[in-house]
Amino acid sequence: MKTGYERAVAADPRLRALADLVTALCQFVRPADTMCGGCAWENLVKPLATPLIGWERGYRPEPAKDPTPDGGWRLYTSRDLTAALEAAERERTPASTATEQWLRTSQAWDAYCGELIRRLNDADPAHGHGICRYGRTPALSREAS
Repeated sequence: MKTGYERAVAADPRLRALADLVTALCQFVRPADTMCGGCAWENLVKPLATPLIGWERGYRPEPAKDPTPDGGWRLYTSRDLTAALEAAERERTPASTATEQWLRTSQAWDAYCGELIRRLNDADPAHGHGICRYGRTPALSREAS
């Protein structure tokens, strides 16, 4: 019987590609590097996984928005937010199979992402925070070059 992770990877080639990316990332870590598994998850993997598995799956990507001329904030009313949610739901790709329905659940998210997080944390040499050479921050690395 397949695990939830295996089921997800078999169902969508994009999830396999993301898992392969995590595997490559973990293999590139050297003992002297400071790869924080949590930072890699939060800044690299999670943004890629979010539209592919769990509650966000099936929604169309939002087009990039132009900046407002004054650079100010826009206030939204609850009516605006409700209308946007209803419009997104109308455009959402229907879940037509049992596997697609499952891929949109928290259970699928936990099974797939839990395995990726475990791999990242196992590769973390526990030297510090961030992905960079040990003892150097990304800001210092940019300044040096």
